[in-house]
Amino acid sequence: MYFKNSTANYKIVSDYMNISIPDVEKLDIFDYWGFLHDAWIYNCSQTEHGREYLENAYYYSQTEPDRQTLRNIFGGGTSGK
Repeated sequence: MYFKNSTANYKIVSDYMNISIPDVEKLDIFDYWGFLHDAWIYNCSQTEHGREYLENAYYYSQTEPDRQTLRNIFGGGTSGK
């Protein structure tokens, strides 16, 4: 999702925080982006499809292999050390 300051994003934050849209507009920009992030994750976690999306996003963001899980699956060989 492309995040930009739109009334849709204000509505997401407003619903998440249970405050009015004018109150959302008064938030500090860093607080606004933080709450929008949290609201997005909360909304995604409410459905099976959303949870799958969040899980995949987590895996795609990893830059190092999970060596312990790989050893459990494929066996615990040595790496030539």
